[in-house]
Amino acid sequence: MRYMLMQFGDEDALSGRAEEWVQQMITFMVEFTEGLRRSGELLADEGLELAPNAKVVSLRDGAVDVRAGTIAEPAQSLAGWWLVDVADEARALELARQIVAGAGEPVELRRCQELP
Repeated sequence: MRYMLMQFGDEDALSGRAEEWVQQMITFMVEFTEGLRRSGELLADEGLELAPNAKVVSLRDGAVDVRAGTIAEPAQSLAGWWLVDVADEARALELARQIVAGAGEPVELRRCQELP
């Protein structure tokens, strides 16, 4: 079963953290991701640029429009994600719990659709 684990971040809250905490979080993320690679469960992962660098492409009055910003509120924008292939939802939830415990931020978990 494929799941996407998405981590959202509040850039203001992160900037208020101590440098030691930031380094511990980065170390955790690297070790967590390497563990998924070793287990063969990781399909892909990526950290994302900060929200102020995002662009939204949409239709406005029938024309394609590009504007700076995010679709979601920037304070809780998507910061990174992991695409995993695991045995079941219980394993996906276990991984999400590890991220929350290690990074202190919420994780959104979604099962990927399996089209016929």
